[in-house]
Amino acid sequence: MSDKSSTGKGFAFLNAGSVITGEILVENDLAIEGSIKGTIRSTGTVSIHAQGQVEGEVHASSVKIAGKMTGNVTATDRTILEPKSSLVGDLRTRELVIHEGAHFHGTCDMQPGAKTKT
Repeated sequence: MSDKSSTGKGFAFLNAGSVITGEILVENDLAIEGSIKGTIRSTGTVSIHAQGQVEGEVHASSVKIAGKMTGNVTATDRTILEPKSSLVGDLRTRELVIHEGAHFHGTCDMQPGAKTKT
């Protein structure tokens, strides 16, 4: 399902109760309230909402986790772990924000200066 965000660029949305297995390629942003098993590649932000679950890998510009993520995450810009979120896996990112109450089990490799904002 595609729509336009307030910034004018497109985004995709996976509704609660939906399940996808396989590889997902998304230009721009992806919001997840359902369940995905596989690999996600996005040129924008991947947001795993509180009821969302991902098992596999995520490669994106930014990743925001409020739900459950099991697997490795690579974010060229920023990763945010919201309160009550869970990330079990390794993380590569330029910036990391971990809110109180978030769960992170894995290793973190931060690459300062990997991407500059324009």
